[in-house]
Amino acid sequence: MVGRRSARWALVALVAAVACAVPSVVASLPVGGGRLGAVQLRAKIEASAAQPYSGFARTQAELGLPDLPAVGDVTSLLSGTTNIRVWYQTPDDNRVDVIDTVGERDVYQTPGGQFTWDYGTGLLTKILGAEPVRLPRAGDLLPPDLARRILAMDPVDRPLALPPRRIAGLAAEGLRLRPTDPETTVGQVDIWADPITGLPLRVEVTARGATTPLITSQFVSVDRGSPDVSALRPPDAGGQLATAQAPDIVSAIAGFSRARLPRELAHYLLQPQLPGLPGVGRYGAGLATFVVLPLPGNIGRPAIEAATKAGATDVLVSRGRAVLIGIPLLGVLIGQVGRRTYLVAGFVSHGVLQEAANELSIGRLRSR
Repeated sequence: MVGRRSARWALVALVAAVACAVPSVVASLPVGGGRLGAVQLRAKIEASAAQPYSGFARTQAELGLPDLPAVGDVTSLLSGTTNIRVWYQTPDDNRVDVIDTVGERDVYQTPGGQFTWDYGTGLLTKILGAEPVRLPRAGDLLPPDLARRILAMDPVDRPLALPPRRIAGLAAEGLRLRPTDPETTVGQVDIWADPITGLPLRVEVTARGATTPLITSQFVSVDRGSPDVSALRPPDAGGQLATAQAPDIVSAIAGFSRARLPRELAHYLLQPQLPGLPGVGRYGAGLATFVVLPLPGNIGRPAIEAATKAGATDVLVSRGRAVLIGIPLLGVLIGQVGRRTYLVAGFVSHGVLQEAANELSIGRLRSR
């Protein structure tokens, strides 16, 4: 049951995988040097995945994510402050520690596989199997990952230059994405990065109509060199190594989907297939994007009941029943018509989600 619940909310969490913030104690120091244009800075950020670094970051998210089943860690990440220590050599060789009042939990991504370490219990666990799709974790909230993910989502809006500022002791240059589609819930995304390496240092995500960011992520300290190799290796567990199987969310999604999605929903066109996510439909462009996932009928009622307990409200559809979880930036809707169930989620207005759900309820979701 836990596996099904995790799969059920995986798409919700992935769409929601953004976060964090911290005030800079040196932001008022003078910033000198030349300036890159916003387009050139964006290109450097997008190409920065090979840049090694280490440091300490603090993220803050105020999304108000409800307490969803089996994803309590995700709720904490997206509804509060997270302190993160990181050592990064490459995407396949890095370490991320989450530090809180009760200790720390570490994730080691090594060429030989992924390991987790719980400092409090002294438990080292090796994760077996690949994770092409997974729930978000602290590393996704670091400024470099968060910035690159957002830029990859929005290839359509031209960036604007922001005034430079000093972040973690470095002179950073900035850019702003301001989506032009009026139906997106994202008002603007501000990113500051090191102009030499393209390494993102601070990210702010502000909802449409808001004046302060709901998501902020910033380095407090950072080193742009290669980290110590010893910091990238899991600790010696004294022969006590546990194992855990990575959840096969992709297979679960593929097994769920037995439907053909329409070419258009709520006036948004179906986009090319999402890599690694068979059966999931993506509609819209840039940050005005939502996804549709057909679900097996037998989990429709439990999913709706779980969402209702988490604070979802009923919305009007022509047939069946649908409920909406509305939080800042993100909307999640679950609908059921007879034996057909579907999930609709994304960075678009509740009106768009409801229109899409209504079209699905009247038969635009057909069996293959």
